[in-house]
Amino acid sequence: MKKQILFSLLLIALGLSSFCQELAIRPQVDKAIYFDVSPPLRDMMLQAQGIVDKSWKDGVVPNFFPPPTTGETADRQPNITDPALQLSFGPLMSDTTIRNFNGLGAGGSVPPDTHGEAGLGFFFQVVNTAFAIYNKSGIKIFGPVASSAVWNGMPNNSNSGDAVVLWDEKAQRWLFTQFSLPYYPSGPFYQMIAVSQTPDPTGSWYRYQYQFSDMPDYPKFGVWTDGYYMSANRFGVGSGWQGNGAYAYDRAAMLAGSAEAQRISFEISIGYVSPYPADCDDTFPAAGTPNYFAYIKTDGTQLLGIYEFHADFTNPANSTFGNFISLPVTQFNTLQEGIAQKGTSIKLENLGDRLMYRLQYRVFNGYSAMVVNHSVDAGANRAGVRWYELRKSTGAWSVYQQSTYAPADNNSRWMGSIAMDTAGTIALGYSVSGPDLYPGIRYTGRLKNDPLNQMTIAEKVIINGGGCQTGSWSGRSRWGDYSGMSVDPACPTTFWYTTEYYPTTSVSNWATRVGSFTFGNVFSTSVSASPNKICQGTSSQLEVIAYGGSENYTYSWSSSPSGYTSNLPNPLVSPADTTLYFAATSDGSVTRHDTIQVSVVHLPTAYAGEDTTLCAWVSSVPLNGSVTNAKVYGWGSEGDGYFTNAYALSTSYVPGKKDKINGFVDLMLVAFAKTPCTGKIVSTKHLVIDPCTLVPEPLKDALKIEINPNPANGYVNFTINGLREKALLSLTGMDGTTHTSIVVEPDGQKILKQLDLTGYNKGIYIIRLKTIDQILIDKLVIR
Repeated sequence: MKKQILFSLLLIALGLSSFCQELAIRPQVDKAIYFDVSPPLRDMMLQAQGIVDKSWKDGVVPNFFPPPTTGETADRQPNITDPALQLSFGPLMSDTTIRNFNGLGAGGSVPPDTHGEAGLGFFFQVVNTAFAIYNKSGIKIFGPVASSAVWNGMPNNSNSGDAVVLWDEKAQRWLFTQFSLPYYPSGPFYQMIAVSQTPDPTGSWYRYQYQFSDMPDYPKFGVWTDGYYMSANRFGVGSGWQGNGAYAYDRAAMLAGSAEAQRISFEISIGYVSPYPADCDDTFPAAGTPNYFAYIKTDGTQLLGIYEFHADFTNPANSTFGNFISLPVTQFNTLQEGIAQKGTSIKLENLGDRLMYRLQYRVFNGYSAMVVNHSVDAGANRAGVRWYELRKSTGAWSVYQQSTYAPADNNSRWMGSIAMDTAGTIALGYSVSGPDLYPGIRYTGRLKNDPLNQMTIAEKVIINGGGCQTGSWSGRSRWGDYSGMSVDPACPTTFWYTTEYYPTTSVSNWATRVGSFTFGNVFSTSVSASPNKICQGTSSQLEVIAYGGSENYTYSWSSSPSGYTSNLPNPLVSPADTTLYFAATSDGSVTRHDTIQVSVVHLPTAYAGEDTTLCAWVSSVPLNGSVTNAKVYGWGSEGDGYFTNAYALSTSYVPGKKDKINGFVDLMLVAFAKTPCTGKIVSTKHLVIDPCTLVPEPLKDALKIEINPNPANGYVNFTINGLREKALLSLTGMDGTTHTSIVVEPDGQKILKQLDLTGYNKGIYIIRLKTIDQILIDKLVIR
């Protein structure tokens, strides 16, 4: 949490912990060392907030790593002008704040590590070592009590702080956690985790205690499909910085109150502090989707780094932490200086070395998004908030938009928290301070379809500060460490924000504020298509949803390719090809424009080729099929031959014995439809296998044979003309078997021969009349 080792040791530790793209590490697996079920929290004998011993929080373990000094070495960033600076305020006027009330006040810890989250009927606030619960009207209904009170009665339970609270929307439960350092500075160390049994946080909790050999400093959590994921900065007993930690706790087991809930751990060293796990609001991603751990690289080539944590609670040894993704970002200047404040020369700490909590994740129609922020140097001795929206559809993550919010008014904005609601609206809360301004609390935001890379909502004040912080510890005036922006699950376009401020100038008598707000009166729209990918001949439901404004809306749809129009908010469309649909929605004074694409997947086509006659003596027939819009395709037949490659459009077919006896075979090219289409298309090529004649044209004039009747089923007569030398007349099956041979002597006249076909199988037979230098071939059909 808040301790410090020698500055030189920090630089060595950070230098040795070099940036890497792949981590050759193995998972560790263990279980809680203690588990029980608490009585209802409202009925427990609870420890009051009180004053805690904070001596360990300053001077031993640093929660802050000094950033590299600009220009100090060649690999550190030059002093640049941030090309992503937004120097102006947003132009759109927003709603006034809905709720605005005092949260918890100073309880002996500096900084307060303020965090909080909204549930269905409550706002749960925690300030490091104490918490309180409020209803949505801002009335405190529980607390303040010590954070450790949730685990009263459990061993190894000390009120050490860094508490975090999250709302699990899918389970409608609370997750509350803090670390416990009862033997500090020696280990072992513990992470206390509690999961509420119901949506009421004053009821009973499932309580867990997990042990660590290294101190898990600055623990941050995220709710995910399969687990509660945690990151930490690891510090060893007497050995300082040990790297990062990534942990996954079995969510299903914890929600069920199982004492066997596993923890899967990776001890890693990425070279930068505080990678955060993604915290999912509302709809979960598909089962099997890894959790994403992100951090900011602040020196050299600046980037957002993302690792994938796949936890397998069935076979923990199969768990992985890796698949590194490097996302280049618009360059920025790492924040070096402290934050100026009115009334004192003491500057506040900026924590410009890391991302700010949370890394919020949300699923939308056709893509997923994450938002996150950190504090940067905005120039002119000011700090600004660099924020990002990342998106991922079927490929990798990419930076969809980014900007540094720093209106040019001589004030710093820092220590932010950012979140996105179900409409794609983004809210950003932060502390604000300057040489002529006491530290206060403000927020801004943007609507989904506003111009990219801008906070378009006019800045609003939650509270102006009434004094400054004059306390300094080990030469640093600690501030915030983090703040909390969350979205109300019961009213999904309402945001809740909490952080610290000072009502009067003092050393450490901070206060906190809780504010809720919405951008609901700002006229905005959101458009969707369900589904956004259809099969040829089917339909998609378009829908545009309008928020705010006059609430008297009119709609106008058009398309590209052109030809479609509608004035309905939710028309049904059946495009023949992939089409862009444009929605223009008006509230009478302002018109908002949205675009959505409906992709059309066409049914497959297949063509095996023209029907063909093949001479029996030819060994194979070349095939050149064609297929479009197929997921997979291949050749097949009911004959006994084979394809040289049944999955290539250009291939060959080698007829079999049965094919030759039958005198034909059907070759089929089969194409299977792409999703979301279903079914298959079959094209047939009819191949006739004919005996053919190899006799040159001049010989045909000299030597002739007539077969009568043909087809035959009793006796068959052969009439031979032009025979000038002895010949052999033979009857051969299509499989090459010779059934009979007759020697024919020339007599200068027409020669007649008869053959009894009794006992012969039905089918096609080859008649050959062969002399020394001539051959005549024909076919006989026996019925």
